[in-house]
Parts: sequence; C-alpha cells; structure tokens
Amino acid sequence: MTIADQVGFGGRTTTFVGASSPPMGSGYLPNGNFGHACYFRNVAFQNESRKDYGPELYYIKTFTDISDCFGVEYYGDQGGEVGYSLQFGGPGGNCGD
Repeated sequence: MTIADQVGFGGRTTTFVGASSPPMGSGYLPNGNFGHACYFRNVAFQNESRKDYGPELYYIKTFTDISDCFGVEYYGDQGGEVGYSLQFGGPGGNCGD
C-alpha cells in the first residue's frame, strides 16, 4: 500500500424487519464521558516517514442516519491516555427498517 487519502470507521446493528433495533455498544449515546458510550482512543495515522499523527477536527466528517437511536462524536485530542478519540453507540429502539 502506498498512500490513502481517506479512512472510515463504521458500525451497525441488525435485527429482523419490524423488530426493535438492539443497542449499539453499551447502549449510551456519545456524551463525552468515556465510562459511558463505546470509544476509540489514540486514533492516529502515519505519514510517509512513519510518524504518527492524530486527525484534527477540521479533517473529520461524521454521519449518523438515525440520531435518536445511535450517534458518533469525534473529540480531537483529549490528551492523556485518551488522545485523539471518538465515541459511538446508542440505545437502539424503534429505528425503522
């Protein structure tokens, strides 16, 4: 592999048509408390010199199709043991097909 100009993360839940959607992760929506919703920490990529960099906020685009059921939040560099981080998850429920 030479280079990439995009990286993606995704998640989904599945269930039978017409049934309530199960929770994603811990069942909490992202709220900045890393003891609640699921998270990725120390997110990084490498440049050509193999130096690690965290993605700055202006590089990030998030997408959530049913925000009452699931969410994702990117926080940038939180420092310490968390570093560049994001949270995802949600309670699920009646989210449509």
